Amino acid sequence: MLPSNAPDWEAANPPPNKGGPRVSAGLAVTLGLLIVLIGVIAFAVTRLPTGPVARPAAPTPEAAATGGGITADAATQQAIQDVIRNVDDAQVQAIASNNPRLSIATATPEFNAEQAAGNQDLLDNGVTEVKLLKMEWGQITVNGNSASATVYETWTMTLDDGTTVQSRDRNIYTLVKDNSGNWAVQADVHPDQPGAPPTN
Repeated sequence: MLPSNAPDWEAANPPPNKGGPRVSAGLAVTLGLLIVLIGVIAFAVTRLPTGPVARPAAPTPEAAATGGGITADAATQQAIQDVIRNVDDAQVQAIASNNPRLSIATATPEFNAEQAAGNQDLLDNGVTEVKLLKMEWGQITVNGNSASATVYETWTMTLDDGTTVQSRDRNIYTLVKDNSGNWAVQADVHPDQPGAPPTN
């Protein structure tokens, strides 16, 4: 509650000193620190990089397929390419010999089973011959005991009515090391085909 008369209020709140305001030591220190802080901020702002901010690149499907990995050295790349060529050669032989279950030494048992089912599907649809015309190698990465290899493969298929069909597809192979430390194909996806499973 405010005092009831002016004299009591003036006594409780004396008028300011007529000699002018006095700056306390605490206020002087505060002002000094504020000036230093402004100087530090100004210096820091001048050290900031100029130009556009770099954004991380979106992961490629190949990278997503392996969870990253590093580019394989030349010897590892050659070994992986040889393993994949063996898998493709085995498919050519399986169709030529009408033996869809032809086992592939450089593949896991699971991949052998998938490949046999795929070969049987080709035979059931009248394919009498397949030929691998070209392999265009992309990124090959290694992540511990697993690897990923991208290759564009151009194939021809001959049907029992003599028709020949040619196709070029992107393949992303997943490989693992077997107990002997050799690479073996575990999976092969065709991410550009309609209805293909995701690569991550």
